[in-house]
Amino acid sequence: MRTLALILALLVVPTIVGAGENDVYMVYKENRAVLRVIDRPGPLTSTALPAAGARAARHPFLTASALAPDEEHGLRQILDASNSTAEFLAKLRTAGYRVRRE
Repeated sequence: MRTLALILALLVVPTIVGAGENDVYMVYKENRAVLRVIDRPGPLTSTALPAAGARAARHPFLTASALAPDEEHGLRQILDASNSTAEFLAKLRTAGYRVRRE
């Protein structure tokens, strides 16, 4: 019985510990940071000032903050062609960006 309890604890505890944690990634073009991504639904923040009273656009699978205005358009095109954070990060790598998990 103790063995069964130990096995169940080993299976359940990692799930509980990881609950609520979101992976954070920095995206680089050459050696310059161009985007910060959090793997949870949330706002997309641009380097441009928002219009008065405007709220940041919300995204269904990630939160992102642009850090380089000249890269925003290309990053947004890749994001719009993606269906998940994992797919977005893979497409960024294919496009020549370096992705580092924080």
